[in-house]
Amino acid sequence: MNRLFVRTLITVLAALLILIAVMAAVSVVGFRRSLDEWERARARQLEQTARQILVNYPDPALDVTVPEDVPLFVYDAERQLIFSNRGEGGRRRAGGGSTLQAQQGDLVAVEEDGQLLGYYRSALMRFENDAANNRFLNSLRLTIGLGLALAVIIAVCFALLFSRSLSAPAVLLSRGLDRLTHGDLSVRIPERGAREIAGIAHSTNRLAEQLQRERGMRRQWVQDIAHDLRTPIAAMRAQFEGMRDGVLDLSKERVGKSLREIARIETLVADLEELMRLESPEMRLSIEQVEAAAFIEEIAERFTAQLAEKQIRFRSHRGVDRFPADPALLQRAVTNFLTNAIRHTPRGGRIELSIWSGSDERTVVTVANSGEPIPPGELEKVFDRLYRGEYARSSPGSGLGLTIAKRIAELHGGALSIGNREEGGVVVELIL
Repeated sequence: MNRLFVRTLITVLAALLILIAVMAAVSVVGFRRSLDEWERARARQLEQTARQILVNYPDPALDVTVPEDVPLFVYDAERQLIFSNRGEGGRRRAGGGSTLQAQQGDLVAVEEDGQLLGYYRSALMRFENDAANNRFLNSLRLTIGLGLALAVIIAVCFALLFSRSLSAPAVLLSRGLDRLTHGDLSVRIPERGAREIAGIAHSTNRLAEQLQRERGMRRQWVQDIAHDLRTPIAAMRAQFEGMRDGVLDLSKERVGKSLREIARIETLVADLEELMRLESPEMRLSIEQVEAAAFIEEIAERFTAQLAEKQIRFRSHRGVDRFPADPALLQRAVTNFLTNAIRHTPRGGRIELSIWSGSDERTVVTVANSGEPIPPGELEKVFDRLYRGEYARSSPGSGLGLTIAKRIAELHGGALSIGNREEGGVVVELIL
């Protein structure tokens, strides 16, 4: 009873059988009313015939059509039999002779303008009493019975087909979801059936595709993490083994190199933890009204030494006074942009930080720098986790900075894009 097919079949079949029963009951009631009306019409016809006989008596046969299919006995006001369509035998059965009065309870009075004309008596005329009518009724009952049986068979077949057509997509959906829960991400469910089931199938297929992509990305991510960790660990291991074996001297330079490798590992682990925190469903923003001028000033002070070291000119533009954002996350993203910009801007170059309001009243933060552009083949990959193209392979970092910044933009309901400038260099645009 818990299967969708069985429950749908029972529901549809019950509805169809109820409909058939109601139609049959209405037909029977209507037919019975027709028979009752027919009998009342015959009774009125007999009364009219008796009236004509009484009015025309003693010449009752004059212009009177007497029915022969039912016995009719007509009496005068003194209850004397004056007419019978059954002859002398009928007269005797009616009362034993023309001079014998009929019993009072058997007669029906016939009046005209309030005056008593006489009486008549007739057998109860029923439709099925006639042989032809009886054959008609038997034929009609047989036809209705066969029709009802055929209707029930058709209803059952229709209910089976309808239930199967409705439950089949649900069965396929259930099987597909079961395979999906067991790790088969290659499953694709046919998107057919009712709109709701087709919609669930479509969403399930999209989920399977997304999980398949995530599985591939996760596998690649694990490989990249292993590679990024293996390199510094192998370098430190070689340094320490060389110093242990006396092949390498224990010097500040060697220790400093090992510490830099350890710092690189720490940066990678910290960025991984940050990205996991940002991608957690429990992540919530702390939205505040950020003062644009104070934000720019704080960012600029943080990078004063690095900008001066490379003699980079820093300019800022502010098109809004304040805007809603999570200040800590926004600083994390913009800090990453400026770190990358300073790293790839040549000595004596320039960097511009702008905060302005877009045409749709959304806040836009851009960081642009002069220098070499990103190769076109790497532009679409810069947001991939741990991706470090030729543009940034020789520079420090975990390869997660832009991935984290993109997630911060998405948490703010916005987007992150990066492109090359026509005059040279790169521009990063963060929309909140």
